[in-house]
This record gives sequence, C-alpha cells and structure tokens, in this order.
Amino acid sequence: TVYLIDNYTNTVTNLSEGDYTFSSNKGTFHNRFILQFEGENVLGSNDNALESIAMAPNPTTGRFTIISPNVPVDRVEVLDLRGRLIDQTEFDGVSAASLDISAMDSAVYFVRITTEEGVLTRRILKR
Repeated sequence: TVYLIDNYTNTVTNLSEGDYTFSSNKGTFHNRFILQFEGENVLGSNDNALESIAMAPNPTTGRFTIISPNVPVDRVEVLDLRGRLIDQTEFDGVSAASLDISAMDSAVYFVRITTEEGVLTRRILKR
C-alpha cells in the first residue's frame, strides 16, 4: 500500500486505491509531499498491526499525520517528556489522522496511539 501525504493541504491519499490530483502555484515547495509505503500482512497475521503505524513528517513544524493501514485509531494523546498529558483527540476508528501541535513549544513529545489491538507510543520532534 502506498500513501501520499500532502503537507500543504494536510491530506493523506491511498494511492493504491486511486489517483491524486492537485494544483499549485509556480515555485519550489520543499517537503510538500511524503510517500509512505506499507507492506501487506503475510498469511493473514495481524501480529505486527501496531508496528505498521507510521507518523510523518517527523520532525515537524506543526502538523503531522498518523497512518495506520492495519488497525483503526481510536485515540491519540500527546505527552511531554515528563509524561504529562498535553493534548488528546478521540477518533472513530480511522486509518489516517492529522494532528496540529504548532502551538506547542519546540521539544520532543510522546504520541500515544490507542487502537483496538493495543497502545503504541512513538516520539515526535516539534521544531
């Protein structure tokens, strides 16, 4: 599965399911697009469902996207280095979620992603 993350419009498109079209002004737009590749489960095994969850861009200047192709995301929490809850967002079982942390200070944060398969914690750097 191939996902295209458009950091300008804050959209995630599954390119395996269809095309992506966009319009743009003249100029150079560094880091506008990110391609995220996800492997398929082998023999129907869902053991690595949580490990297939990706976040991009990382580091970020404000907005980042969580892509979870194998298990729906129910909740995302952002915690500081001391483990204090900074932000929490509830989702209704989505496979891609975008969060905005632009109002937060530049630092390393932990992102705790809750799914029906369990909880995964990843680091993100806010520039």
